Amino acid sequence: MFRAQLPRLYELRDLTADPASPDAYFPQNFETLLQTSLPMAAYTHIEKKLQYLDVDAWKPLRDEASQYLTVKDPKRGWQQLFENLEGPADAYKHLRDLGCSDVCFIPRSQQQGQRTPDLEGLLDSRRVLCEVKTINISEAEVSARAECTVRDGRYQLDDAFFRKLQSDITKANGQLHAYDAMGKARHIVYVSIYFDDWGGRYSEEYRRQIDQYLKGNPIHGSEVAFSARS
Repeated sequence: MFRAQLPRLYELRDLTADPASPDAYFPQNFETLLQTSLPMAAYTHIEKKLQYLDVDAWKPLRDEASQYLTVKDPKRGWQQLFENLEGPADAYKHLRDLGCSDVCFIPRSQQQGQRTPDLEGLLDSRRVLCEVKTINISEAEVSARAECTVRDGRYQLDDAFFRKLQSDITKANGQLHAYDAMGKARHIVYVSIYFDDWGGRYSEEYRRQIDQYLKGNPIHGSEVAFSARS
């Protein structure tokens, strides 16, 4: 019914190995849900991200994400699906917005122990490599949402968040330099962040804090970019 409006989401839905599984991301009443405004708005938001990818980039992203269409964590739901869908799609758009051409996902290395970056492109005839990392909501926030616990919002990101951010950036930077040991390419670490802030009250303030932190803690040899959502 809504395939023309959400073609790429329908492609994913068609790839669901067991559509009747209670762990399937797309519910049996998917098309009924789409007739109501809030679910339609949410799915349209995701579709818009996916539509930004060209056909050659969409296929490997779709195939990778399809592995997680029926993988539901008891506490975190379909977190793995979105790690492999939203973050890479946002990073692809970031490279395109920089002006990169020939942006594509790099096939995973078949060599044991070798890690490939997620994306590559060309900018002013120079190769650009991008590694994507995801920071998900904390265990405390997962429990609070599951138990519908009332909690006060936090205006300040805590030390644990910044330790995780620094660790992920450092790891990604190492992976990029291991892959491009001569340092001929431009290296970008792209971090996809899901804040604990339910409702997004402090999102802008969190972004300001992250910007400030990254300016004060640069990573040698790589640029850092991020997208953030609640």
